[in-house]
Amino acid sequence: MRLVRFLALAFVVVLAACGSSGSKAKTTATTTGSSATTTAAASGAAINAGQTSLGTVLVNAQGRTLYHFAKDTGTTIACTGQCASTWPPETVPSGQKPQAGPGVTGTLTVLNRPEGTQQVAYDGQTLYTYSGDSKAGDTNGEGIGGVWHVVKASGAPAATTATTAKSTSGGGY
Repeated sequence: MRLVRFLALAFVVVLAACGSSGSKAKTTATTTGSSATTTAAASGAAINAGQTSLGTVLVNAQGRTLYHFAKDTGTTIACTGQCASTWPPETVPSGQKPQAGPGVTGTLTVLNRPEGTQQVAYDGQTLYTYSGDSKAGDTNGEGIGGVWHVVKASGAPAATTATTAKSTSGGGY
């Protein structure tokens, strides 16, 4: 009987995973309980301010730290292919706009990526998450290769001398 229940549960989990559209649209409420954040999450990427060991930084709807790649300039996006696998870009579905949550005072815009998706930028800085962060609030990508930096809610990159010497293996690009 236990095996049957286990198999039924496993089947439901597999079905739920297969039913995912893979869309980056955020449709779940964040833990803040803010109705503004919930509305923003339903209509496009919600960009919020969050507290980390590096201070108040930008985070996505899941609370994941957002980074900027210094080699991205203007409308030129340099992080593609394997780089974008390690550093997934924060995107919005076509035709949608990113939404600023509480504590976000800069300008959110959208840039067209080479593969056709729309990437969020904050005051002109492209936004990415880091695959090496395992939970909300992690800032493990800060300073990698001297080109990856968390974005402070004030809009300034959070470059620190202690972290800029991190190894470039697996993500310096």
